[in-house]
Amino acid sequence: MIATRTALPALRAARTVAGRRFNSTAATPPPPTPEKKASNTPLIFGLAGVAGLAAFAYLNRSEAKAPAKPAVPALEKDTWIPVKVSKIDKYNHNTKVYRLDFQGDDAKDKVSGITVAGAIVVKTPEGEGEVLDKKGKPVIRPYTPLSPPDQRGSIDLLVKEYPTGNISKWFGTLTPGAEVHIKGPILKYEYKPNTFDKGLFVTGGSGVTPAYQFLTHALKDKSDKTKFTLLFANVNEEDILLRKEWDALAAANPDRLNVVYFLDNAPAGWSGEKGYVTADKITQYFPRGEGEKVQAFVCGPPGQYAAISGKKDGFKQGELGGALKDLGYTSEEVFKF
Repeated sequence: MIATRTALPALRAARTVAGRRFNSTAATPPPPTPEKKASNTPLIFGLAGVAGLAAFAYLNRSEAKAPAKPAVPALEKDTWIPVKVSKIDKYNHNTKVYRLDFQGDDAKDKVSGITVAGAIVVKTPEGEGEVLDKKGKPVIRPYTPLSPPDQRGSIDLLVKEYPTGNISKWFGTLTPGAEVHIKGPILKYEYKPNTFDKGLFVTGGSGVTPAYQFLTHALKDKSDKTKFTLLFANVNEEDILLRKEWDALAAANPDRLNVVYFLDNAPAGWSGEKGYVTADKITQYFPRGEGEKVQAFVCGPPGQYAAISGKKDGFKQGELGGALKDLGYTSEEVFKF
């Protein structure tokens, strides 16, 4: 009761104030403010912005989807074509990488068109400086490009200069702007994924380039389950060509590629193999399981061919011999690049 009596005066005062507020002439509601008409400007600019963005996206999409110009085969099997040296990069003490540019108005769209595993043949231009054999005929040599077959505008050759090499020594004299004659391509071995379980490469020196072309191609195909082993022999550690590339490939494909380096002159602390590739080393690093389908590839100097697979007979395979024959491989299971 005390709380109720105390609250009554306050309630009456509130009612009085409220009555005065609503009965006062000043309290007459003002006339309604005319409703402000919304401007169409933001909408117009908004729609224009959307339209502009849509047009921009469409144009970009059109450019992105615009078909690239079809590749133009640069090589001709029966005709020598001139290419120009545009760049020379020193790889080590006796090896350089030469970039050879295709010529013509459509040069930037030209490709070698090589099928893996394939090569080109090289000779010197006619006239002064032409390299001839003892019979007065042009000396020609096969080279496996370092660049992928679909590279446009040029091809790259890794050339190791040998003391007795006619063409390789000539390459060593070239400067940017020099002309080289090439033709091809030559299909050496047509590779198809999953045609054998395991592949072995025994290589030496610049003979490693066919293996590089072959394996970079095969390892890109994730549907290909073929496993590979590379036994790469050299004299000195600085002679190991494409070592960074090989190490990167092996690290990226640990379940498909094993790379083993062999050195004649191994430095202190060398963790690889010492000496030559032998039958025992092949068995160690490339054991052949019962029922496994295997394929061996060999590419290197003449002495390595003789020791591993038997010599080649010119451009023919020649008889099988060496360590692979001793291990029971058949001629169908061995290919000499």
